[in-house]
Amino acid sequence: MAWSYATDYSCDDCAKRFDLSQPLNTCPSCGGLLEIHYDLDRMKLDLQPEHFNAREPSMWRWHEFYPLKHPSNMVSMGEGGTPLLPSVYAGRKLGLSRLYFKNDALMPTGSFKDRGFSLAVSFARELGISRGLTYSSGNAGASFAAYASRAGLDATVLVEYLANPIKKSIISLYGAHTAALYFESMTDITKMLEQAVRELGLYQFVNFINPTRHEAMKSYAYEISQALGWKAPDVMIHPVGTGGGIWGAWKGFRELQQLGWIDALPRMVAVQPYATGPIVRAFKQGARHAEKYGDPTQTIAQSIAADAPIQGGRRVLNAVYDSGGFAESVTNEEIIEAVQWLGSEGICAEPASAASLAALKRAVDQGIVQPDDCVVCVITGSGLKQPSVIQQAAAESELKLNASFDDLNKLLAKLWP
Repeated sequence: MAWSYATDYSCDDCAKRFDLSQPLNTCPSCGGLLEIHYDLDRMKLDLQPEHFNAREPSMWRWHEFYPLKHPSNMVSMGEGGTPLLPSVYAGRKLGLSRLYFKNDALMPTGSFKDRGFSLAVSFARELGISRGLTYSSGNAGASFAAYASRAGLDATVLVEYLANPIKKSIISLYGAHTAALYFESMTDITKMLEQAVRELGLYQFVNFINPTRHEAMKSYAYEISQALGWKAPDVMIHPVGTGGGIWGAWKGFRELQQLGWIDALPRMVAVQPYATGPIVRAFKQGARHAEKYGDPTQTIAQSIAADAPIQGGRRVLNAVYDSGGFAESVTNEEIIEAVQWLGSEGICAEPASAASLAALKRAVDQGIVQPDDCVVCVITGSGLKQPSVIQQAAAESELKLNASFDDLNKLLAKLWP
């Protein structure tokens, strides 16, 4: 068996193919997004699901499905392999007996971004890249900085001015160069970054502009399907900013079906804030190209606040449409309630993560998700990333006592009458 079955890149727009040894971001011919291909026919002959059972429980268990050719270039901190938790609270509230949470709040830097950056930084190392840049609202910058530090890669992170101070400090803690990035719309950022690829030859780690990050998100499909006895869920709900997570997961499920390891595909659900949901707006209009929409300053879900997806969000919309899924937006109030519900699950989720549960509640109320559906909500980041929202969702107790037995006895009598 080969370490990797990746073959080459192809461009979404002009369909030209390129060798994986080239340090590419977007297509050098037309600027389109690049996709990595695999020899699935050979994989079908060489691989079986049981081959992966005894391997370490990380995303690198599935290395044949990634483009990295040599394990010596792998940069890992144990990312992936996070638990698929059956619901003990929200499922009862919603009448769902098969609701699960994929808890990526437990990743090394506290967010699902670690999957993508472990692979992207490893692949950059294999290509001989010594420095790189990414844009971030916070979580991606922290993850990139951490993995770049371990790889000895000189990292620069352009941090959205709206990012909270804790996220900014974490990025600096990991050793990256940082600069506050001011803009009127995500379209300004995308235009700047795409021009930097063309004119500076600058190797970037921004979702989709970098063609390898979303490949690691395929591991969602592998891990979830394995945990469910090699069955895909009926519905997978994912918060969406640029959309690498939902696109990568959808690609992974399709690969598993082509290999004959799963019989059916899930409906993919994209969730965005009500204040800024270009993907949701395009979906509700029946469009496959999203335009700028909304105001990122009006949502508490900082990690998914982009008002304009890269290259019109075509990949995300394709995943939603082609899977028979849907896109939904949620308000700040719905997100806060979902944060509270997740607390009753033992999960401390940041607002963007809780948006997945908030969207599920809407879908159940509307009859889009049925009681017998198997549903997975992805928890993309820890609530410790935005402590002010956690404080808003759960007020500090006003109960007090002195360190005396009498005070303790009185307190317990009040709590447990």
